[in-house]
Amino acid sequence: VEPRIFTRSPFVAGVVLAIMIIPIITSVSREIFSQTPLDRIQAAYALGATRWNVIRTVAIPYSRGGIVGGMMLGLGRAMGETVAVYTVLNIVYQINWQVLFGAGGNVASLILLKFGEAQPYEIKALMAAGLVLFLLTLFVNFVADQIVAKSGGKGR
Repeated sequence: VEPRIFTRSPFVAGVVLAIMIIPIITSVSREIFSQTPLDRIQAAYALGATRWNVIRTVAIPYSRGGIVGGMMLGLGRAMGETVAVYTVLNIVYQINWQVLFGAGGNVASLILLKFGEAQPYEIKALMAAGLVLFLLTLFVNFVADQIVAKSGGKGR
């Protein structure tokens, strides 16, 4: 039997998550771009800058921290997204290096799948998995905060 490519695979789950987080990243970035000071935009145009030059030299440097923050917000949502991955994947918890075929899973869907019928020792393991997921999310948010703080003052 030939493996079916792009059906219920980690690749498809990644595409679904990307489609789910793109609107968040886009809306945050759009809001940040709209906060670029109008006087700086007009000054760049007055100095003869083209539209692309204004975007590249005024809007992006001013908005860099917010763009990174929006991307990290999207990443945080993707990390915690359970239902989409649970629905798309054949949930199997083993190391699988072939992301185009086969099955896979993530920590959040593992907790969702196993928690209802777990024995006491399994509940401890699931709680530990939840703690690891929480710590990973906390770490990503901390790194995002540092990046936003570091790049927030540039261009202003």
